[in-house]
Amino acid sequence: VRPLIDLNDQVNQLTSRESEINSTRIVVQGDQSHGKSSLLEALSGVDLPRGDDIKTRVPLIMQLRSCEDADQEHAFISRKGAEPERIALSEVAAKVDEFTEAIAGGSKGVKDEPIELKVFRRDQDDLTLIDLPGITRVGREGQGDGKQLEALILGMCKRYSAPPESVILNVVSAMVDFSTSASLQLSQELDPEGRRTLLCVTKSE
Repeated sequence: VRPLIDLNDQVNQLTSRESEINSTRIVVQGDQSHGKSSLLEALSGVDLPRGDDIKTRVPLIMQLRSCEDADQEHAFISRKGAEPERIALSEVAAKVDEFTEAIAGGSKGVKDEPIELKVFRRDQDDLTLIDLPGITRVGREGQGDGKQLEALILGMCKRYSAPPESVILNVVSAMVDFSTSASLQLSQELDPEGRRTLLCVTKSE
């Protein structure tokens, strides 16, 4: 099984560099501030950037892989045009923040250029997840025109979620009317029969 997973990782790297080859991955999409990052932390066991500001401003491709011993746990992080950098799991959140600012700027801008993060943890299920910026119809201060921002993020969601190899994982807050969820509306457009669509309801307490 491991050789097949390693081959899948190589194909995913080609895909993220605008190759026409696609491979199976779970695309995590949702409206802004609906809890996508919290879900990803639960799945990966790795802390991600948090705070009041918008933290997911570029696509984050997370390859989660298992290792035999806890002392072997580590991660590699990279971006377009740069060699992968080996880091400790405790450094992941800070490094994702650093790479995000390098790609999208230090304000609240959003850009369609991915960060690639490969995480090795003991007893980790082998998964490839793609976290996308939250869909919003109203731009916050420093994000520019709301309609242009919405179009940019929807374009990212379509690019990553449209291929039939992509499983679409919608993250929707229990505190909103599901019929108004831009994420669910997009899923229905891309996968009308719901064959590759999943739903995670957050903030149900």
